[in-house]
Amino acid sequence: MKQHLVYLSMVIGLIALGSGAGGCGAWGNKEQGNVTTPQAVPANSFVRAWANNLRLNGDPIDEMHLRGDSLFVYTKKHLVYCVDRAGGSTRYLAQPQVSGGILRPPVPSGEFVIYPSGSTIDILTTRGRPARTIELEKPIRSGAVSDGKQTIYIGLDHYEGAGTVASVDITRPYKVVNWELMTYGAVSPTPALHKRVLYIGSEDGRLYAVTDERGQVWSLEGGAGWFQTQGKFVSDITADDTGVYASNTDSKVYCLDPLNGRIKWQYYGSAPLKTAPVVTATMVYQHVPGQGMVGLDKMQGEFNRKPKWVVKNAVQMLSEDDQNVYLRRRDNRLLAVNKQSGEVVFTSKGNQYNVFATNKDDALIHATTRDGHLVAIRPVLREGEVGVLVMDFKAEPIALR
Repeated sequence: MKQHLVYLSMVIGLIALGSGAGGCGAWGNKEQGNVTTPQAVPANSFVRAWANNLRLNGDPIDEMHLRGDSLFVYTKKHLVYCVDRAGGSTRYLAQPQVSGGILRPPVPSGEFVIYPSGSTIDILTTRGRPARTIELEKPIRSGAVSDGKQTIYIGLDHYEGAGTVASVDITRPYKVVNWELMTYGAVSPTPALHKRVLYIGSEDGRLYAVTDERGQVWSLEGGAGWFQTQGKFVSDITADDTGVYASNTDSKVYCLDPLNGRIKWQYYGSAPLKTAPVVTATMVYQHVPGQGMVGLDKMQGEFNRKPKWVVKNAVQMLSEDDQNVYLRRRDNRLLAVNKQSGEVVFTSKGNQYNVFATNKDDALIHATTRDGHLVAIRPVLREGEVGVLVMDFKAEPIALR
C-alpha cells in the first residue's frame, strides 16, 4: 500500500508537468532531436498522428499493450503509463504491486484493470487507483482473459510440471477460485474466451475447450475433450466465429472448428512455432523463425494451407488497412506490404524506435524509444495530405518476398 501511495503522488506530479501531451508535449515538434514542421507529404510515407514524451527518468520502456481505447506502456521497474489511444495524452501513471516474476499484460474488466504477476493479481481502477490485491496459492504461469464482468481465467503452475487453468472471481473477499481444470503440462499460453467457451493451450500438447462453468465442449477420438498434437502449445490462443487459432512447437499453425475441435486447416512452418498467430478479419500472420513473416488467407485455401507470401526478416505484425499490412523488420524498420501479393510497397529509412505494439483494429502504428519518446504513426498512401514525416521513408522495396 505504501508503494501505491508513493506512486499516486507521482501521478499528481506527472499531471502537473503537463504530461497530457495530446499529441505534442515538450517533444511534440521534434523527432529524436530533428525539428520538423507540417508539410505536404508524398504518397507511400509515414506521418506522425501524435507524440508524447513520457519523461522516464532512466527507467526504460520494456513493452506496450493496446487494450480498448488505451495504450499501456510498461517500464523495466514495472511502472505503467496509461495513454489515450486516440490523442496520445497520458491518463495516469501507476505501479501495480509485483510479487515477483513477470508482470503480465493488463486485463481491462469492467471498471477495473487487472495486473497478474508472480502469485498475485493486483487490481486497479480505470484511473490507476489501487482497489485490491488477490494472493493465490499457486504461481501464475500465463496471461489472463476476462469475461468483462467479474471473472478472469488464468493459467497456474501445479505440482511436478503439471498446470491448471483457474476461474477467479475478482469480487469475492475470499475463496476467489471458482474452479480449476488440471492439465498434464504447464499452461503458459493465455487462454481465449469466445461466446462463453474457454480455449486452453498446454505444454502437454493438448488444446482444451470447456464452458465458463468447466463443462466439456468437444468430444474427439475416444471421447476426449481435447485436441492432441505431437508438440507443445507455448503461445497465446485466439478464437472467433471462424476458428480457434494456435501455433505449436510441432511447426504447425492450427485452425480448429470452435464447435467440435476438428482441424479446419493447418499450415506447416519450417521451425517450431513459439509466437502466437495474429488473426484479423481476413488474414492470419505468423512469424516463422529463420523464415520471416508468413501471410495466410484466413477464409480460403487448401486444408494444408499454403502461404500467400513470406516477407523475409519481418518479425512483428504492427497494423493493417484494406490494402497493406505493416510489419516490423528485424532492424526495427517499418515495412508496408501488399496484403494480396506480399510485395513491399514502401519502407522507413529510419529505425530509431525500439518497442512496438500490435494493433488489429486500424492502421495506426504505436512505437516508442526505450527512453520514452512515444508516437502513433499513420501510413499515407495518397498524395495531397499534410503532416510531419516520421522515420523518413524509401519508396523502393528493400525486403525480399
